[in-house]
Amino acid sequence: MTMTVERLGDSFAARVTGLDVGSLSNAQAADLHQAYLDHKVLVIDGQDMSVGQFDAFGSLFGETVEHPVKNFLHADYPKVMLLSNSTRHGKPLGVKDAGSFWHSDRSYMERTADATILYSVEIPDEGGDTYFADLEAIYDNLPDKLRDRIDGLNYVSQYRWTTNRGDPESRWNFMTEDEMANTPPVVRPMVRTHPETGRKGLFVFPGISAGVRGIVGMDAIESSDLLDELFDHMTDPRFQYRFQWRDPGTVVLWDNRCVMHRATTKNLPPEKVRTLYRISTLGDVPS
Repeated sequence: MTMTVERLGDSFAARVTGLDVGSLSNAQAADLHQAYLDHKVLVIDGQDMSVGQFDAFGSLFGETVEHPVKNFLHADYPKVMLLSNSTRHGKPLGVKDAGSFWHSDRSYMERTADATILYSVEIPDEGGDTYFADLEAIYDNLPDKLRDRIDGLNYVSQYRWTTNRGDPESRWNFMTEDEMANTPPVVRPMVRTHPETGRKGLFVFPGISAGVRGIVGMDAIESSDLLDELFDHMTDPRFQYRFQWRDPGTVVLWDNRCVMHRATTKNLPPEKVRTLYRISTLGDVPS
């Protein structure tokens, strides 16, 4: 088979065909990695993988890493997390809401995620779409004065930190004591330079998982006003790509260094079952 890469409409994402990702040659793996850098989000349909093959495929993009919340890690392959709105014997099969807010995986950890990869196991006839946004296009399209203002600024992030401790998704209600101890505050650059391409992108996120506590060197009001301005800009639909899950056996992978994403499974009715495997690779400390 010959690998082909086709851009999806006017978006930055692309569909890859002509690959069996469970048995890639070295040359195919290198071509796929280049497509990942070029297009930021890749869709690969028609795959048939075991959990073990999916786990091995993830390692092609770097060192795979466990999620800091341990409830729904696969028993045999703990780097693989289950995302599902299904229940088995009265218990959730996986994480129902994998992030209905805009975020980048592990942005709150000292070493962030490079790739995240999803593999569809059960897919409903409608619903459960995943949205992506291009952080480099978002940065490039900032007004000049705003872009100059944020270059060189840092902010403090802590997983699921929020001013509202009563929020059921806050760290105080969502996490165990050990999980909270393993997610201390970290300092992040507002603008990140991609370590492989050299391109710049905005790297601050409105979702609760990012837990943005404030911009370093600013009081709370000034920080909040600037963040609100940035979040209004970066959630503009013109920077987004909507992926509609249609079949089992689909791989979707993206580059967290230059893409943010959000899920829409939170309000899926129970008869619309969506189950995915998820894996992420360990990246660098952002700069």
